[in-house]
Amino acid sequence: MSSLKLLSRCHVVAVLILAFNLAIANEAFAQNGSATAALNRLATAFSNNQAVQQVQLAGNATWHAGSLRDSGTVNLTASTNGSSQMQLVLAATGERTEAQTGIGSSAVCQWAGSDGIAHQISVGNCWKPALWFLPAISLQPSLLPSSLGISDLGESAVGSSTNIYRHLQGGLLASGLPAGFPDSLAPTVVQQSTEDLGLDPASFLPAVLAYTVHPDNGASTPITIEIHYSNYQAVNGVQIPFLIQRYVNGSLQLAITVSSAQIN
Repeated sequence: MSSLKLLSRCHVVAVLILAFNLAIANEAFAQNGSATAALNRLATAFSNNQAVQQVQLAGNATWHAGSLRDSGTVNLTASTNGSSQMQLVLAATGERTEAQTGIGSSAVCQWAGSDGIAHQISVGNCWKPALWFLPAISLQPSLLPSSLGISDLGESAVGSSTNIYRHLQGGLLASGLPAGFPDSLAPTVVQQSTEDLGLDPASFLPAVLAYTVHPDNGASTPITIEIHYSNYQAVNGVQIPFLIQRYVNGSLQLAITVSSAQIN
């Protein structure tokens, strides 16, 4: 067989593999009737189907880093366009901010410490579609972006918890990526944007959100993130978790006790 024919066949195989991967990426979060029904129930539980555009939370926070335990105040802002911000002011560590400009492959995420220097978060870590401290605001059916897909996995455990939740899985759709985005990267976007959300089977409010990120230096080492939500309270008809706990690789990193909330 000539080298030209071999290269031609290899090219065809590569194209078929890419097309197959794109098809998988597009169908990964195909939203069926069950997922739509679950999202509608979540919206009813969250705000009785009232459209929530923005939520501002304030409270106290405890930061854990190895043997260090630091405490202070926290302010959080979440918007339906996917933008969010957290401002921590800790007694010993100083100020820390985390910010995200939106949802999708064009979003920018960064963090800054007490020196105020902004550090870009690895782009793959910024593809997560649900806001980590208030996922329900990102999943309102009437405001759900077309680039986001949700599938209903029924009742199962989510993350490290052995409790059984209504398990939703979501992420960005390859078909929703901007024009000109490399097709070869589409399956990676879908994979790295994937999140698993566990809804309490009684209240249908978020109880746990689990996903994986990687170090900002681009290393492939997986880092598991898990957020737990509890002590829900109604504020202007919207259910807000007044206790939010973020775990990194199984260890508690941040505990937030909300003291006040403003809606829209």
